Amino acid sequence: MKAIAVFFLTMALLAGGGIALIVVQQRADVADPHVGTGTADIVFEDFRFVPDSLTARVGVPLTVRLTNHGTERHDLNFPSLHMPGLGGVESVLAPGEVRSIRLTFDQPGTHTFSCSLPGHAAAGMTGAITVRP
Repeated sequence: MKAIAVFFLTMALLAGGGIALIVVQQRADVADPHVGTGTADIVFEDFRFVPDSLTARVGVPLTVRLTNHGTERHDLNFPSLHMPGLGGVESVLAPGEVRSIRLTFDQPGTHTFSCSLPGHAAAGMTGAITVRP
């Protein structure tokens, strides 16, 4: 089964002309609807991000659609420390609001994000994007 998944993932990468290398949401899994699209979704729920992890590639733009399904304002905040090429990114959304952001990472590694509103990260509203070379 695993070999079949690797085969289909490889075929998707070849068919996408390299675009499929951009992002795999949550895990490298052919059942993931975001494989090969260069986009991902993150939903803000009250005190959590769904999903709370994504995967991207260095130097390849990633468009992330943010949707606030929570009852409060929330934000997605990348500290400057983790985004050297972007100088930090923050998007604050009111309940029901949807916004897309475009990210291009210049270093591999794990780049954390959180909701920076008081008490939200402490309550578990954190996540990370794993960036591969």
